[in-house]
Amino acid sequence: MGFDLLALGAQGVLTAQRQLNTTGHNISNVNTEGYSRQSVEQRANDTAYWSANQWGQGVHAASVRRNYDKFAANEFSISTSALSHATTRNSQLTMLDDMMSHSAKKIPENMNEFYGAVKGLTDSPSDMGARKVVLEKSRLVAAGLNDMNTILQAQEMDTSVEIDATLTRMNDIGAEIVDVHKALLKSQAVDNDLLDRHQSLINELSEFTQVSVNQRDDGLYNVIIGSGHTLVSGLHASELKTVPGDPDHQKRRLALVEGKSLKAIDNDDIRGRLGAMFEYRDNTLGQVRDELGRLAAGFSVSLNDMQSQGFDLSGAIGEKIFTDFNDERISRDRVIKGSNSTADIKVTLENLSALKIGDYHLKYDGSQYTLVDPEKNMVNVTPTGTPPAFEYDGLKIQVDAGLAAGERVIIRPLRQAAGQIGVIMEDPAKIAAQSYVSSKSNVTGQGDVKILAQGAQQEFQVAISPDATQFAVLDMKGNILVAPQAYPPTGSVNVNGTVFELSDGAAPEDVFAISLQPADGENGNLIRMQKLQTQKLMDGGRSSLIDVYEGLNTDIGVQKASFARLEDVSRVEHDAAAGRVAEISGVNLDEEAANMMKFQQAYMASSRIMTAANETFETLLSATR
Repeated sequence: MGFDLLALGAQGVLTAQRQLNTTGHNISNVNTEGYSRQSVEQRANDTAYWSANQWGQGVHAASVRRNYDKFAANEFSISTSALSHATTRNSQLTMLDDMMSHSAKKIPENMNEFYGAVKGLTDSPSDMGARKVVLEKSRLVAAGLNDMNTILQAQEMDTSVEIDATLTRMNDIGAEIVDVHKALLKSQAVDNDLLDRHQSLINELSEFTQVSVNQRDDGLYNVIIGSGHTLVSGLHASELKTVPGDPDHQKRRLALVEGKSLKAIDNDDIRGRLGAMFEYRDNTLGQVRDELGRLAAGFSVSLNDMQSQGFDLSGAIGEKIFTDFNDERISRDRVIKGSNSTADIKVTLENLSALKIGDYHLKYDGSQYTLVDPEKNMVNVTPTGTPPAFEYDGLKIQVDAGLAAGERVIIRPLRQAAGQIGVIMEDPAKIAAQSYVSSKSNVTGQGDVKILAQGAQQEFQVAISPDATQFAVLDMKGNILVAPQAYPPTGSVNVNGTVFELSDGAAPEDVFAISLQPADGENGNLIRMQKLQTQKLMDGGRSSLIDVYEGLNTDIGVQKASFARLEDVSRVEHDAAAGRVAEISGVNLDEEAANMMKFQQAYMASSRIMTAANETFETLLSATR
């Protein structure tokens, strides 16, 4: 009986000792990030039959259990990814909003100063000093747009570098998870601390992207990122990297190296911090550069067009002040194609009012061209004419050499414009102050006359019919020079050697009085230039050039506010998920202190059993002597 009692006490002491050790382990790791509280599961030993009864044989420590809940951990992982995405986007947009409020604010200020200089020149069109001021303000506008475009390009490059650094860490995490898996295989029993290390790596990975974890039949795990891309499968880790885009090889995209194969990943499939960086680089910065490009193109093209509608100090038709956005090089640079492509396509800006931001994708399946616009509308197009061309959204797309079957190109009409704008006029005397559309005109519509070549006919009138379906050309006395024709004309009109274009949009009975005779001190064209400041040139006649900038600034502010609110919501959800994990897995020092006292008392009580057994045994030995 004494021996049985001694065994009972020894088993109780050993069990209490293990409980004390585990409690001490919990207390020691109270501040260890990712640690899950452990507890000893004790069980009664199997009973023994003796003297018609089943006698208890004490206790033993069956296992050390890790307090862990898969659903709570998964919820925490998802909320971590969402919070990281929202926080990163809010930080990016806050920085960009500050930039738009300070650095980029100079752009509309410079434009308004330019129009102010034009107004000053209106009072004295022959003043060379005032003309020099107009050119200097022109350079400030171009320089402001150039500088902002350079800053945004640097932001794109920095973000790409940050993406590569993030992928390096994600690949390291994948390799570390594989190392944990190898250690788990070598472990003779469930290693709770290794599983905590595994979960900590998953939590860190969740900051970069959305993660899901599936346990395999062999006890290891598959780690899946995004919408179904396996980063780790048991003892094998894939590699994340960026590869050249197709056809835009400069915009690197995400891919997963699986063995010897390369699997491209859509950037929209990735959330977390990595997804936010791709969104910022490809969407937000692209939008800002496109809008500034649209502003630059609208400012340059409208003023260059106005120059061509007047005379400079020498009596010649005005030359361009700014970069010609429809020259051969710039027109072809708008098309991004593969390195092996033989296609030759150029894109010119034909209608400022219809221009939209974003990328267009032109595809050819061997028999049909298809254009996908920035709003994902898919349109079948057929280039016609010589050379073949078609128009869409204010763009003229000329196909000099067609695409190969299955080929796709990207048309990016405005992305580089803010960096391309520049002042090409050097002589201030070439500013066209006098308008050849004289004050005798009666124009209420949006139509316009543009002189292409000067001839013998120096003065004439272009009259629109009462129903605006025809036009005629008259001399200043009302005699017909060109008989009534369909309006708008399909090409240029020749009047005794003077060639002009007549645009669409004229109102019924509009009359354009044209005078190609220079007049000293005449400022009609400067007045028309000045009106460009408030004229609704963009967005289908709804926005002025300044409105385009203000609209961009407002949109960035709205996005920033939206992600700020989303960050607040995500933080609440993340904190709630973290609380649920802590409730299940966290170490509570008060609870552990109570356990320490309880297990200490159990240890002492079991020791007393052993003492009692020893005393009984000694008494029995004494009685036999």
